[in-house]
Amino acid sequence: MRAAELHQILRIWGFLCLFLLSQTDAVLEVIAPFKHIARKGFNILIPCTFHLNKFPADPKLLTIEWDSYGRRILTYDNGVSTVDPRFSLNSNLAPRGVASLSVSNTQVSDGGRYTCTVTYGTEWQEEEIILEIQAPPQITITNKVVSENKESVLRASITGFYPQDLDVKWLRDGEILPGVTVNKSQRDPDGTHSTTSTVTIVPTKDNRNQIFSIRLQHFSLTVPLQEDFQLIYRVPVAPSIHISHEPFYKNKEQTLMCRVWGYYPESIAVGWFLSGSRVETSEIKRINSSALESSYRFLPTAESQGMEISCVVEHQALTQPLVQTLKVQLTDSKLIPLLLIGTFVGIFWIAALLIFFLCRKCIYKEKLVIEDLNYLKSRCNMTHRHSDKQTVIAELINMRNPCEFP
Repeated sequence: MRAAELHQILRIWGFLCLFLLSQTDAVLEVIAPFKHIARKGFNILIPCTFHLNKFPADPKLLTIEWDSYGRRILTYDNGVSTVDPRFSLNSNLAPRGVASLSVSNTQVSDGGRYTCTVTYGTEWQEEEIILEIQAPPQITITNKVVSENKESVLRASITGFYPQDLDVKWLRDGEILPGVTVNKSQRDPDGTHSTTSTVTIVPTKDNRNQIFSIRLQHFSLTVPLQEDFQLIYRVPVAPSIHISHEPFYKNKEQTLMCRVWGYYPESIAVGWFLSGSRVETSEIKRINSSALESSYRFLPTAESQGMEISCVVEHQALTQPLVQTLKVQLTDSKLIPLLLIGTFVGIFWIAALLIFFLCRKCIYKEKLVIEDLNYLKSRCNMTHRHSDKQTVIAELINMRNPCEFP
């Protein structure tokens, strides 16, 4: 009895399976790669397809779901719904077995594990895909300016690469240079990495026509990325010089300042000389790599009159030392009050003369005004005594200024 019942149940289940298979017309098979590599910034397809015994599939029985780390990002169920407009699926191709996920403007953050799940009728199957995002590096040579026979640093900026691992080499005419440094990479806001690399060389005259290169190897590159360049040699620049000082007073110490600027390279020598003999420099203050100030404290005495003080500069750009000299001319400090008094008296007399001439000019103008008023008055009185209208008009025309009749 139990065997008969079991046989009956199996027959019913078999008929049900045959019925469902007749509805779906297929045994479902989902196909997707284990790993898919894409480049940052591109529009990509994460491939996922499925097979049925018969196409096109019935959209009413078909469901496609995409998940990323367990989070549902897209669903196709006779229509597409998504949590991000960058994700999409071709609803026209879905019934024909194409379940690929489209991702626009791919970013580093899009990398990771994705799951493609296809359900058709009562059957379902899923496949997991690892999306690996890569971004190729970019090279910018930030320093190729060198000084001949002097230790110089070549520098390059490497940006925009992902993943982090990077191999850097510097070359001279194809030969690998030693002493390469690569700084620890930094993570940029877009998820990519950036770093700088340097190599120290001592360029000679023979290096002027040689080709220097920086070569990168990275996961995103099928062939190494290489940037070639030639060295730029700095031309030595001669310095300028100027001595600043105050008037020299007997037994009054002052600090003379020799300012030197505009030179290249940085190495320079500055010295002070008094009547041809070197004296000790008080202080040398470097303002920057191409400017400095050298000071010298000097106490004039009676014997200092007529002496020469010189600031002497030696530099690679000079064929001979650059010299600026000034002669000591003592000023008697006792004359200072007399000079001040004389200056004050001179200013006073100049002001007095200006006031005198201004007042005289005002008096002269006032006298002219009075004479003009008297003249006008007399002419106006004359016009009143004439009864002839024509005569009055003629008199008025000849006057220097018009007058009113009462």
